[in-house]
Amino acid sequence: MYKNKKTSKSRIALVCGGPSSEHKVSLKSTQAILKNINNDKYQIFIFYITKNLTTCFFKSKTRELVIPKDKKLYLPLLKGISKNLTKVDLALLMGIHGEFVEDGRLQSLLELFSIKYTGSKVEASILAMDKYFSSLLIGKNLKIKIPKTHLIDLKNLNLNFKITYPVILKPNNAGSSIGIYLINSPKELKNALKKIANSKFRYYLIQKYLENSLEISCGCLEDKNGDFIKLPPIEIIPKVSKFFNYQAKYSKSGSIEITPPVNLNPKLSNKISDLACKIHQLLRCSSYSRSDFLIHNNEIYYLETNTLPGMTATSLLPQEAQAKGINFLKLIDFIIQNEL
Repeated sequence: MYKNKKTSKSRIALVCGGPSSEHKVSLKSTQAILKNINNDKYQIFIFYITKNLTTCFFKSKTRELVIPKDKKLYLPLLKGISKNLTKVDLALLMGIHGEFVEDGRLQSLLELFSIKYTGSKVEASILAMDKYFSSLLIGKNLKIKIPKTHLIDLKNLNLNFKITYPVILKPNNAGSSIGIYLINSPKELKNALKKIANSKFRYYLIQKYLENSLEISCGCLEDKNGDFIKLPPIEIIPKVSKFFNYQAKYSKSGSIEITPPVNLNPKLSNKISDLACKIHQLLRCSSYSRSDFLIHNNEIYYLETNTLPGMTATSLLPQEAQAKGINFLKLIDFIIQNEL
C-alpha cells in the first residue's frame, strides 16, 4: 500500500460522474461523502469521469466538490486510470452509480490495472444489475414472491402475453427509478412504448403494479471476515407520486422515510433484514448492498438489489445505518477499511 511519507495517510480516490443516467446523483453522493469522510485518516483525491468518458484527477483541498473546467487537465478514460488511479491505495466507488459501474464495466477496467476498489466485484455487479434474471434467481432460491414480470426487447417487440393493469414499465438495467412509467391502460402502454422507442436501454420490464403496497428498502453490511451487520428496514411513503420514483427519491420533500418501519410488524421487519443479507450473499455482493421490497397483503415481494446505493443526504442506506448507531463517517470508514 502506498502511503504519503509526510502524513502516512492512505490515498483514497473518490470516483464520480460517469456516462450513466445517474451522473448528477453521483455528484451529490460524492459531495456528501466529501463532507463526511475522515480527513485525519485519508488523503483525498477526486477522479471525475465525464459523460464522454474523459477523466480529471485532482486533490480535494476543501470539503466542496469543485469540478475543474480546464480541458487541458482531462485525459481519456484508460489513460486517466493508468496514470492516476494506479497511484492511489483505493478507488472509492461509493459515489458513482448507474450503468457503466453497477453493471461491472468500470470494475473490469480497475481490475485490469490491479487497482483496489470498494463494493461488489464484477460478477455480482453484472448479475444484480439485470433485474429480470436476478429476481428469478432470488425468487427460486429464497422462496420469495416476485411481482408478475415480463421481459421485453425493444428491438424485437412482442407483447404476446396477457397484461393485467396497472403495470410498471421500467428499464431492466438502470437504477434510481429512472425511466419508470405507471401504466393504467393499453393506450397508456402504447404511448409509453413510443416514448422509449429510442431509449439507450434495449430491455424493459412490464411488471404488475401491486396497489396499496408498503414500500420497504433494507441494506446490509458485510465485513472483511464475511460477517454481516443487519440493518433495520426503512419504510418509504412517497409524497409527490404514487410510487418511489426519481423525484420522490431525490427531492427533499419527495417522500417520508421511517426507520424502523411503523407500519410493519417486528416479525416481518426482522425477516426482511435477514432476507437483505441472504440476497446479498446469493448475488455474491461485497461490503454493502441495499434490496428493495413491497409488502402486499402482509406478504413480502422482492423488487431488486442495488450494489452501489445512493449516498446523498436523503439516501436510504445511510439512514438505516444511522438507526443502527453507525453514523455516516463510520459507514464510509467501514467500507474503506474493508478493502485496505
